[in-house]
Amino acid sequence: PFFEFPMDIIIPSDDDTDNVDHKRRSKQSLQQRHDIMDNERFRQHSGYERALKIQKIILSSDITIVTTTMPYANSISFLYGTKWQTNSPALPSIAPRKCQLKCTKLDDVCTTFSACLKGDEVDTAQLIEACKAHLVFMKSGSNSLRLVAKDLESNLQKAEKPFQKSPKQGKTLSSLLEREREAGIHKGSKLKEQSAAMGLLWIRRSLAFQLELYASLIDQDGPHPRDAAYEAYIKHLSPFHGWTLRKLFPASLSQIPDRQALIAQFGEVTLDELNEEYDSEVVTKLRSLVIALGPLLSTWERDFVRLDLEDVRRV
Repeated sequence: PFFEFPMDIIIPSDDDTDNVDHKRRSKQSLQQRHDIMDNERFRQHSGYERALKIQKIILSSDITIVTTTMPYANSISFLYGTKWQTNSPALPSIAPRKCQLKCTKLDDVCTTFSACLKGDEVDTAQLIEACKAHLVFMKSGSNSLRLVAKDLESNLQKAEKPFQKSPKQGKTLSSLLEREREAGIHKGSKLKEQSAAMGLLWIRRSLAFQLELYASLIDQDGPHPRDAAYEAYIKHLSPFHGWTLRKLFPASLSQIPDRQALIAQFGEVTLDELNEEYDSEVVTKLRSLVIALGPLLSTWERDFVRLDLEDVRRV
């Protein structure tokens, strides 16, 4: 129908030189379409009363139709002699829609590690799931942590294989470690390289290192993450690393970006999107992760010490 288009303004034309025939044909065309205006669909979608008023204006004078969309002009091209003037008014500035902070990877890490402790025992299946979530989280972060992530992945495979063979007998961390010790695969505290105990020992040390790095990000005025990571490395990993690893790890850690860049990566937003609210939300999640890891790592270490599986050799 003729008026099924968004028309912004109808302005009487000052030009009296239009061809009379054009006006006549225009008037006839409108009259022929008058019955369409009674159509219920037209009433619902086009505004029947408004359309009638517009029709009276068109039939009584020459017009210039001002519309913001030129294709609509083509849809009623039967209005011979009508002057089309496209108008693109400046639209008001609209602030970009706020990006919702998802942090799905960090959320998975917080959720899975929080569920590892069952009383005073560590649930092995849940622990492995949490370590997998942490591995995904680390791989998505800074390139400077890729070496730590690679080490975690290797040790996770060592821990998961023996557990999958008999998950019921290794339901808790202590029962898994006891089963390996009773099998005689270790020589005292010298652990078999391809064993769950060896994998879990190094995973625990790696998480202790990560714990201190995460804790340093909670305070906005804390040390640079690079410095915090180096101190954590000296405390938790360096005593058990040989010459090669003591050169590789610090070199990798020297590439750690500043706090804001890490917070943005952990929050899965860009630096431009990072604001105080997002910063606070990521910090809240990191704080919950630190709170969950503390007692978990203590229980983890207690089981190793009790079973005399704390291998302190350098690698």
